[in-house]
Amino acid sequence: MEKNTLRTAYDFFIVCCFACFLWPSFLPAAMGAKTGENEILAIGTATVKDGNLAKAKESAISDALTKGVENYLLNRLGSEGVANNFQRIIYDILPRAKAKIENFNILSEDETGEEYKVLIKLRVNEKVIDEKLREAGVVVTEGPPIKVLFLVSERKGGTAYYWWRDPETYSSMSGTEIVLHNVFHERGLSPINRTSKVPDTGYSESLKHVDLRDVDALEWGRLFSADVVIYGQCEIIGKKEVSLALKALDVNQGAQISQTVALEKIKKGSKGKRPVMEATKRLANRLAVKLTPAIIRYTASDRGRIRHLEITLKGLSSYKQFRAFRDFLRRDVSGVKSVRQTRVRKDSISIAVEFQGDRKRFVERVLNHENLPFLVKLDQGEGDEILFRIEKFR
Repeated sequence: MEKNTLRTAYDFFIVCCFACFLWPSFLPAAMGAKTGENEILAIGTATVKDGNLAKAKESAISDALTKGVENYLLNRLGSEGVANNFQRIIYDILPRAKAKIENFNILSEDETGEEYKVLIKLRVNEKVIDEKLREAGVVVTEGPPIKVLFLVSERKGGTAYYWWRDPETYSSMSGTEIVLHNVFHERGLSPINRTSKVPDTGYSESLKHVDLRDVDALEWGRLFSADVVIYGQCEIIGKKEVSLALKALDVNQGAQISQTVALEKIKKGSKGKRPVMEATKRLANRLAVKLTPAIIRYTASDRGRIRHLEITLKGLSSYKQFRAFRDFLRRDVSGVKSVRQTRVRKDSISIAVEFQGDRKRFVERVLNHENLPFLVKLDQGEGDEILFRIEKFR
């Protein structure tokens, strides 16, 4: 009896070990195979018409493939990227979605009443999608967000209200500014809160005119360290409609990016400020659809340009300090393509740097980098020279 009990226990142990060995092979069937890289699950639905199941299945598969590409683009571009390129995506990318798919498998299908549903696993062809995105001009911001300064006046009853007439007096934002800040922030730009820090400098009279020249609007952008200035006016016409005109200017290149204007009716029978603000918000969203992608594409092309910068490092106490700074530029500062020594003086060394981006972005990346080998401050150089002075502690 004792021998049979031991034998039974031994057999049970062997069976358990065998089951544990085989169990992993059953997991994919029990749990479903995981989706791999660039693989997406999607459900497609179609209506069964006149009992034609084959046609319904074909339509359901097509619906699932389109949804799969939609999901891929949402994950890749993010909500801001999709919102800023919506028209290009729905007209240039999503049509003929099947051509952008490498392969797909039907995992399950079901007919319920007049509906036919399929669950598919698909793999997108990234090379094809990359090419289509480039052809469509779809651009997503990389690196720090684009800083935008709004110079938008409000006109009511023939009177213009605008903050740049006296920046210190107009210490709170107008309703139009708040709407514009929120709308463009939702699309991935970084509106500058001009109330938090007023530039500590005198302002020429030309900077205080309600109708600014482009050169003056750009100067305001430089004073607030903006990448882009959006200049224009919002006018309330009677109690019937709101007009909004906006022009985007690139501060770094001193050029116009785009401009647009639109009208929006104020809902009848409404009183107070709320209907006006709602109409302004609808207007701002309509104009942002055009301006934001143009701003992103324009600044992206500027950021991608290689520039030749002349840098002087002053206050050196040894050549070892220069080597540390040179190696820091080559190794840690993103966008630096080459660093070459050009001139040596008693306590300074000049270098030529090839940098992918503009002068301001280079300076920001150097001064704000955690691996900067020693403290430096930006000083006034000659012409376009960037002068860094090593700070000495006493």
